[in-house]
This record gives sequence, C-alpha cells and structure tokens, in this order.
Amino acid sequence: MCVHRTCKRQGADNILKFVNDLGLPEVKATPTGCLGNCGNGPNAVLLPAEQLLHHVATPADVTQVLKGLAGASIDESVLQATQLRLAGNACAGQGDFKQAIELYQRALELKPSSGVHMLHSNLSAALLQAGDKEAALQSARKAVESSPRGFHNSTIRLIDCLYALGRYGEAAEACRNAVQADSSFTFDGSYQTIKRALQRAGQQV
Repeated sequence: MCVHRTCKRQGADNILKFVNDLGLPEVKATPTGCLGNCGNGPNAVLLPAEQLLHHVATPADVTQVLKGLAGASIDESVLQATQLRLAGNACAGQGDFKQAIELYQRALELKPSSGVHMLHSNLSAALLQAGDKEAALQSARKAVESSPRGFHNSTIRLIDCLYALGRYGEAAEACRNAVQADSSFTFDGSYQTIKRALQRAGQQV
C-alpha cells in the first residue's frame, strides 16, 4: 500500500494497520512508495496478480478486496473484533483505559477466529494501566497461550504484570522461558529494558 504523502493523508497508514491486524495468516500488507494516480487513494497493489487498486480507504473496502479479488475468507466476527480493537487502541492512546477495556472485552465476546492474542495482550495492558493488576495478569497469560511464535508483546505483558505485582522471580523466569522458546525475543526493543529492570530487582536473566 502506498504511504506517500497524498495516500498517507487519505488514511493509508490506518488501512495498512487494519489489514495486518486482521491476523489472517495468508494476508500481509506492506508499505510502498508512490503508485501514481495521486488523489484517488489510498492506492495499493494486489500481489501476486500485480493489480493496481484505488480508493482502498475503509475497512469495508479492504473486506471487498480481500474477499472479491484475493479470495480470502474473512469471518465477520474477525472484522468486527478488529474494528473494536483499533477503537480500543485509540481510547488507550488517549488515556481512556476504562473505555478501551470495554471495547477489548466486547471484541473477545465475539470469539473471533484470529487475532485473539492481540486482544488479550491489549486488554492486559489497559487493565494494568487502570490498576487492576491481577486481571491484567490473567489476560496476559491468555495472550501468551494464544500467541503465535514471534509475537513478543504477550510475553512483555506477562513480565510487566508479574513485575508490577512484585513477583520478580516469576517475571525473570518468564523472560528466560521466552528466550528459550524463541531466541528472537532478545532482539525485541523491550528486552534490554526488561533485563535491566529485573537485574535491578536482584534477578538473573
């Protein structure tokens, strides 16, 4: 998807995030430079067919493209849950954690077939910010259980919750287990911060 100036102003970044946040294993959206025909965007190219698309500006447009042209199967619950999650993210970004929690919980009630790990992860973060540490820990554990390999946010949420509860030994163990399960965690931007915090708490990572 083009993220050049005009398409960016038309919401390309939001659409790009929406596509990837659907959590569909067969679908991936990546940014690209100008595709021409500026003003008719956001513009995108459907691969491998190399089909140029215009006015992919709303979740409904994305759904039409993925179903009609790409042949992707999108559960309506996944679409609705993704929209609720993005709305929750917006609320959390504005500090309205109560509303964010409600939106994430509504999304989980839909029982979407994909993206559940992101919902639990975001819910955990919002609950922790709201001061409900035990509930945040429960959501973090669910996030870890449902996460695919390489999704490190769930592990970070779990460690954050255990640390916030003063359970430093368990937090360090969770960190070590995460590295053992997937060494790419050590390349995550948060890993060194976590490691230093745990070391200050007297833990070895």
